[in-house]
Amino acid sequence: MSGPHLRVVGDPPGSDRATGAPFFLIVADHDQGFFAVEGPMTDDHPWTNAARQARDVFGRRVSCGPAGPDRDALAAEFQRAEKLAGAPPGSIVRPRG
Repeated sequence: MSGPHLRVVGDPPGSDRATGAPFFLIVADHDQGFFAVEGPMTDDHPWTNAARQARDVFGRRVSCGPAGPDRDALAAEFQRAEKLAGAPPGSIVRPRG
């Protein structure tokens, strides 16, 4: 028996990036209808952990990704696709540091 078919939507964090190359990451709050572009960064784990905590502990619908090397292009494509409003960096979740 095989498991359910899973489909990747968008560009998941960590995909098609050179190791160590700086990138930007979308963090979206689907409850409030906002997204922020975080970065540049070389490690998205602090952000994905903060989003997971927001989901698991506080019940928020927060997601990370897609990611890309160009902040403006990433934001424009995500806004077109998701119809969410932009918010300042760090305003949706903040990684522990």
